[in-house]
Amino acid sequence: MTEPIEAIVGRAQALKKAGRLDEAIDVWRIAAARAPDNLLYQHDLAATLGDVGQNAEAAEIAACAISKGLDRYEAHLVHARALAGLLNLDAAEAAYRQVISKNPSEAMAHRELAQLVWMRTGDSAKSEAALLAAIQQQPGDLSLQVMRAEIRGQMGDPQTQFEILEGLAASTGRHPQICHYAARAALACKDFAPALEFAALAYRAAPDEHDVAAVYVTALLANGAADAALAVIDRLRAAQPDNQYFVALQATAWRMREDERYHAVFDYDSMVWSAYLDTPPGWSTLDAYLDELAGALTEAHCFRQHPFFLSVRNGSQIASITKSENPAMRAFACAVDGPLHEYAGRLGPGEDPLRRRLRGGCALLDAWSVLLPPNGFHVNHVHPEGWLSSACHIHPPAEDPEHPHAGWLKFGEPGCATSPSLGPERFVRPEAGKLVVFPSYMWHGTVSFSKGAPRLTVAADFAPSEGRA
Repeated sequence: MTEPIEAIVGRAQALKKAGRLDEAIDVWRIAAARAPDNLLYQHDLAATLGDVGQNAEAAEIAACAISKGLDRYEAHLVHARALAGLLNLDAAEAAYRQVISKNPSEAMAHRELAQLVWMRTGDSAKSEAALLAAIQQQPGDLSLQVMRAEIRGQMGDPQTQFEILEGLAASTGRHPQICHYAARAALACKDFAPALEFAALAYRAAPDEHDVAAVYVTALLANGAADAALAVIDRLRAAQPDNQYFVALQATAWRMREDERYHAVFDYDSMVWSAYLDTPPGWSTLDAYLDELAGALTEAHCFRQHPFFLSVRNGSQIASITKSENPAMRAFACAVDGPLHEYAGRLGPGEDPLRRRLRGGCALLDAWSVLLPPNGFHVNHVHPEGWLSSACHIHPPAEDPEHPHAGWLKFGEPGCATSPSLGPERFVRPEAGKLVVFPSYMWHGTVSFSKGAPRLTVAADFAPSEGRA
């Protein structure tokens, strides 16, 4: 008996909701083949392909559906995202503008267009122009005004971000969601008293919203209230024990209290480890591989500024390099396989947040590349969805005798404000081809540098797996 198309579609939707995207793609292909005239199935297939980074096919299918009459903003958004993933930037920008012309209230499309223009030009006025025009047409649309504030902050203007959100909080009678955003903006401005006031208002209204609770925690830490923060963190950890950001916040509060439990979680001697990449098949030496990888990555780094809501500042980032068609980029997954499994094998048993998840090996989740020119850096951060993370220098920064740690990795300095302030505890000198592996919850960033050629790296996240993935 032939399976009804409705059942096939329901299966694809359930698989996607469960995060089983590769299986969902297979089922969407069946649905699209069974009902080739149903353009929505084509759209859903393209969207899921885009979710896993298969941008070339996603762009082709989305464009075909649009040409056949699926002229709705969701289809144009899938097309725009796929084109951006392919670094077909002129076409991507045009596609984003098409999305906005069809739905001027689509705040996420405005964010992605602003980010694309910002990364290409570094011009804040050009980046927010389309969004400002939409706000002028729809001044009562709070989502657009909040998005504009967030974008200003990402472009390095937290003061304007806070002023916009503080005004919106006042005009909405301190709406809890606006207060949540205002608290984040106040923290970015290092204005800690109003940050705590806004964060507490949002938390009282929505204590079970994890993002709201996490901002409340960071406001408490910024104001020196580690004990109160821990009471909230305990609830967050219970709900999401493997969320690496929550682990980092708990450890930070322990460090503020000089609690010995901190040292079991931030154990640099056993948890931060370095090893050279393996030479992947197809290259005679590691140096030969690094030379080819450096050339491919440098060519791919076509942006002038950093993406939004990530750790890079004054530099560029390209995503998902192991899904690239370039052989050297794809081979990075093979180059890190040996060192990562050696690291996992060295850990040994334990009940800390790192070792208790050990299952014998690790599987690559994603890998990306960052190019930092002089004065570029990473803010201190963690990788919330990882288990292990790594950084590998392809071109390390130049030595600077006057600033011996310039361009080095640093560990331990929180990415959130604390009172008293807490500095870095461990520095690692970058070397070409050397992989530095550490728990994803461990605060890390870079020391800014001012001399020499750009610093080129590849970073990656890994999940536990049963032996070799």
